Amino acid sequence: MSDLNGIDPPSLLAQLGALGQAAVHVSEDDDVLGANDRFWLMTGLSADAVGPRKYSDLMDTMSAEHRSFGEGVVYRFASKQGDRWLRPRRGHGPAFGIVTFADVTSEWQTIARLVSSIEVRDRLMRDADIGVFRYNPDDETFHFSEALVKRGEPMPVYRLADIVKDLHQDDVEKDKQVRDRLTTEGGTGTLHLRRRKPDGTWRHTLAQFCSGRRTQSGKFEIFGLSQNITELVDARDQAAIMHDRLEIAMSAASAGVYEIDLRSSERWTSPQYQALAGAEALTRHATMPFGMYHDDDIPAVRDSWERCLRSREVESIDARLYRPHGGEQWVRLFMRVQRNEHGVPARAVGLMLDIQQQKSQELALIEAKKQAEAATIAKSNFLASMSHEIRTPLNGVLGMAQSLVNDGLLADQREKVDVILESGKTLTALLNDVLDLSKIEAGKIEIAYTDGELALTLDRLRQLFLSKAVERGLSIELNLPAAMPRMLSYDPVRVRQCVGNLLSNAIKFTERGHVKVDVGCNEASPGKWLVSVAVTDTGIGMTDSVLQRLFSTFTQADATITRRFGGSGLGLAITRQLARLMGGDVTVTSEPGVGSTFTLTFLAEAVSEESASGPSTDQALPQITDDQLQRLRGIKILLVDDNAVNRQVVKLFTARLGPKFVEAVNGQEAIDRLRDEAFDLVLLDVHMPVMDGKEAIRRIRSSNEAWATLPVIALTADAMSGDREKYLALGMSDYVSKPLDQRELTTKIALAMNERPLIAAAAA
Repeated sequence: MSDLNGIDPPSLLAQLGALGQAAVHVSEDDDVLGANDRFWLMTGLSADAVGPRKYSDLMDTMSAEHRSFGEGVVYRFASKQGDRWLRPRRGHGPAFGIVTFADVTSEWQTIARLVSSIEVRDRLMRDADIGVFRYNPDDETFHFSEALVKRGEPMPVYRLADIVKDLHQDDVEKDKQVRDRLTTEGGTGTLHLRRRKPDGTWRHTLAQFCSGRRTQSGKFEIFGLSQNITELVDARDQAAIMHDRLEIAMSAASAGVYEIDLRSSERWTSPQYQALAGAEALTRHATMPFGMYHDDDIPAVRDSWERCLRSREVESIDARLYRPHGGEQWVRLFMRVQRNEHGVPARAVGLMLDIQQQKSQELALIEAKKQAEAATIAKSNFLASMSHEIRTPLNGVLGMAQSLVNDGLLADQREKVDVILESGKTLTALLNDVLDLSKIEAGKIEIAYTDGELALTLDRLRQLFLSKAVERGLSIELNLPAAMPRMLSYDPVRVRQCVGNLLSNAIKFTERGHVKVDVGCNEASPGKWLVSVAVTDTGIGMTDSVLQRLFSTFTQADATITRRFGGSGLGLAITRQLARLMGGDVTVTSEPGVGSTFTLTFLAEAVSEESASGPSTDQALPQITDDQLQRLRGIKILLVDDNAVNRQVVKLFTARLGPKFVEAVNGQEAIDRLRDEAFDLVLLDVHMPVMDGKEAIRRIRSSNEAWATLPVIALTADAMSGDREKYLALGMSDYVSKPLDQRELTTKIALAMNERPLIAAAAA
């Protein structure tokens, strides 16, 4: 087709271009034969780049996108001048081979503005019904988006008459006036329309109209948005109520809200926020980033803000506001960044709370805690100091008394010495109880589980108390269950302490009859055994009122009990707390004049015979034979203690060994003596002037290879729980607490020396 019934196609294309009309010449076989300059300009294409193509291929592949629109298709072309939407239209009759293009960009931009408007309104109308519609004035038909089709099967088109019949009679004329104006004159419009629902109620809709392209009749199409504002009105009413509630809550809580547009840096703050921040802080903030906060807190607030920008979570921080005239105002900030669909921070919202009163209380509590901790440390230090100061003279009293026992005293003299010894032991027991109680309250007592024979531990404990019971005409009966495992993992020291307290009380408060110890053992869970030790006496018994306060510290039944039987009232309190540390408890049943039963429970773990770590861990002192002591005669001992009485006691207690003593009064003298001569053993006090025992043992173990295996026994008044382990960890070979016990001291010396040859024997 070279011409169009005598019309030269290139000339026609040029004429159309002069009229601003883009056009393409297409053959009957759909080949592109030519196009005017207006077409290339509007599409951003070039004839050289396109080359010979089919018309359909040109439009489908060279356009950025294409969409069905109305009765045809529109194409988007991207060029340097911007995007253009073109609607093609093939000529009729002689001009069938000419395709002209209408520029409908403005219509699509209008739609884009409408879509943008929908996105803005989405935040307020999340649950609203929103849809798009198009009205063709030529055939008076509507095309609705799926969101607007509420009932029945969707139809391809909807007639104007069908739509108008559901309108409220007062809205019919308004709808007609706007529709007539937009189709004839163009422009925009907004209508609030009421439509009848199937149940007879009215549905409120807000319709926004915008004229579009001209139709063949010369009228304008109408595009629009329709939204259901029935729920929106309810939501706004509810929002108003919630707003009022929030205002009341924020006022009551002294809280303020702020919002920052991160794209424009515009900032909105509530009145409560402004009042809390203060005019001076806000003025400073306007000229200085984060200037509304105290200078010392600005770095922390800035770091918090940067974390908030990187995170999707709520960020919180406490800070002080700027107050130029002094004083403090603490606030708690909550911040969160909202992001757009691309994940880019777009908006920040936050809350500021007044926490001045809370912070003042918190700081006061922190200060009180510091003072309490300092008081606890001072208390522990005081108790440790008092323990040392009391045990040092007590060591002299009991040491000399024990020495007198071996001096062939007359009967009345021996009786007096026994009173001294018994009183000293009572004082030592009381001192141990006070130290244990302090350690428990400070949470510094640990339960040390070791493998051992519980039956052996309890039997030795019975034998220990048997002589005291026999003196009062009592018997002690121990009943062990046949089902109890022979080897268990438990803390023998704490078990002996707890059961010993119960036996001591039972004997003390029983004047006639007997004391019975019944042991039970049940498997609480696989490998875990709940051991119960019930100590029953036929003593004075107790009333219910006494039982209620029995386990409090320094508590006994009444003053007459204290005067009659003695005691500090610490034993049961310590026993219960130790039992709970071991996973059990202590309970009691009693009847005045009949007797009492105290039941101790604790958890133990079963231990197989093969995996047991060794023999029974009952820490009773082993028996030392005369042959072992005879081998130690002439032992050379370095005795280090700054107290002359303590040194005298040690010499009296070890006299049967015939030792050769060299004395020192501090750690430095001990180091000097060790450098001068060799020793079999060192008895080292811990608390001394110039250089204490801790530093001395450190130097002994690290300064000379020959001293690495030298037996060193700590002699110290430190007797709090864990002290023995602490000194062994320092490098001591063993530990003896003051006041010293003669048998314990000689036994520990023999154990420390073991088979080690004496210096004198080696020299001979």
